[in-house]
Amino acid sequence: MSRRLALVLVCASALAVAGCGGGGESEEAAAEDCGAAPAAMSGAPTLPEAFPSPSDVVYTSASKDGPTTKVEGYWEDDLDAAFEGYKKALEGAAGYAVTKSEHEEDDAEVNFEGHATSGQVKLEVDCVDRTNVGLTIRPE
Repeated sequence: MSRRLALVLVCASALAVAGCGGGGESEEAAAEDCGAAPAAMSGAPTLPEAFPSPSDVVYTSASKDGPTTKVEGYWEDDLDAAFEGYKKALEGAAGYAVTKSEHEEDDAEVNFEGHATSGQVKLEVDCVDRTNVGLTIRPE
């Protein structure tokens, strides 16, 4: 009976170690290297009056979807830096207010309103040290 119990304990221990990431990649190793950055768009996107554009962001495209403006780009740093950068920029911009913000492990959002617009800055982890930036700006 004790040999059977010992065998069960050994098997349970082996399964617990295997299930705790012993055979997988570390979180940092699982993230991909960035590679070449996407090309910056020629010119600047058309943004609302006094809309803050932090110096760390590179815009890669802009489009209109009816009255909504959509701008894509990236921040050449991690998610925390991009989130704090946009949040502080919007809080410090005359006529703008942050209405909601949320920061999770792999993405973050900063919702805003001001100058007869509202919208969201959507931030997503792209790879190590690069964060995708998506602006959605709607007239009110």
